[in-house]
Amino acid sequence: MKKKSVIGVCLLAPPLAFAQASGGPSSVQLYGRLDVSVNAVRMSGTTLAPARSNTLLSSDTSRWGVRGTEDLGGGHQAFFKLEQGFNADTGTLSSPTQAFNRETVVGLRHATLGSLALGSQFTPSIAMSLRIDPFQRSSMGAMQTLFQRGGAAGNLGYPAQYNNAIQYSSPAVGGFVGRVMVATNEGASPFGHPASYALEYAQGPLYVGAVYDRLNTTGASAGQPARASVSTDTLSLGASYDFKAAKLYVYLIKSDVDRSFGMRGGFVGVKVPVGPGEINATYQVRNVDDAAGSDARLWAVQYMHPLSRRTSVYASVAQQRNDGAAAFGLWPSRADAGGSPTAGADVRGVQIGMRHVF
Repeated sequence: MKKKSVIGVCLLAPPLAFAQASGGPSSVQLYGRLDVSVNAVRMSGTTLAPARSNTLLSSDTSRWGVRGTEDLGGGHQAFFKLEQGFNADTGTLSSPTQAFNRETVVGLRHATLGSLALGSQFTPSIAMSLRIDPFQRSSMGAMQTLFQRGGAAGNLGYPAQYNNAIQYSSPAVGGFVGRVMVATNEGASPFGHPASYALEYAQGPLYVGAVYDRLNTTGASAGQPARASVSTDTLSLGASYDFKAAKLYVYLIKSDVDRSFGMRGGFVGVKVPVGPGEINATYQVRNVDDAAGSDARLWAVQYMHPLSRRTSVYASVAQQRNDGAAAFGLWPSRADAGGSPTAGADVRGVQIGMRHVF
């Protein structure tokens, strides 16, 4: 075992001993991340509310988890993962109703056959986003602000997670990896089976990915109360290329709700090594064809400085422009009370934070 605490050893030793006695070599790992930042944000005034400023202490996707593998012989391996999110600024759980709200997965993998995973899982869109977002889904420039469905994005954007899901990932063949993920609603509304299909290519400095997501949402949430459920289709394309002196990123997304308006968007980004640290930058655009013209623009720049292999400090500046009914705040302060603007209000922010992984 590695990266373990005394408590982790005590809790995990009995099942680990059983696995070693009944099968091949096993490993169990306790891991996590704590990320907390001070966010000073100013929101412009609108006809709905005056200008205001807030200083917030925000947790950015802090989490802990347990994952492990067991060698079953013949090239087969069993694996599992349990991951829970929490708010490091308050000590509360990210979800009051789910013990492991981020992922609960058990599965089998083989080097030449691929892997099969069952449980509550992140979608292939999340896997791709970690490859093409220079901010790695964190801090004020995180891509989920404008393009992940839910919250201010509503039904327009890629889905982050499916419950009751089965996912098959192929082995890498000539740099290509395919993924298919299907879930069941188990008789609950909205009706229909969510599904995602992905194809990725990674070879040397180049990465290219494409994901198609199809799922249903309630008609009421899509402005169509007469319908029990409506379908949502999202196509995402992403790429990155490492020039050594700088790494470039590009992303495109097209999301449509049946018999309703859609969204088109994307971003360009860059990561530049500077001494022991790095500079990350992004410019993002989201265009929605609703009557209000609810478009949004976001730019952000960050410097990340490692203090050790596990600990980093960072500083970010960003501006979010909202038009029409758009009301996007800057991540992660938008998740806090007082961190989200009213419709049409622009947001400027400065962030100073610290991240520790174990």
